Amino acid sequence: MFKEDPLDFIENSNIGIHAVSPDGIIKYANKHELNILGYSEEEYVGHHVSEFQFDKTCLQDMMTRLARFEPFTNFPAMVYGKNGIKYILYNSSVYEEHGKFIHTRCFGNEISEQVYLASVLEYKKSLAIR
Repeated sequence: MFKEDPLDFIENSNIGIHAVSPDGIIKYANKHELNILGYSEEEYVGHHVSEFQFDKTCLQDMMTRLARFEPFTNFPAMVYGKNGIKYILYNSSVYEEHGKFIHTRCFGNEISEQVYLASVLEYKKSLAIR
């Protein structure tokens, strides 16, 4: 049986967790996400996700998939941290109510540049197989 308060579990998890509205506004980010990127809650939550994505094509691909309610796993992205570029591997799905996109459920892990480059290659291979 799960005894921990679910909100405390999410807020204090050792993985970045954030939620984005259908129009791209960051609605929530947990402590780990904020710490990885180096932003305060005020500097991050309430802002458009495009302010933080280095590669706009990558962002468009993620948002297009989510708009179609397609989850994704191990999606490599370069993100502007407060003190430089961060490499993040994202897993995301959509929380919906009655078929309406409410927000994303996004989990991210910081990775090294080498892992990022290998992940990009794997992602491109997966597109070729489709």
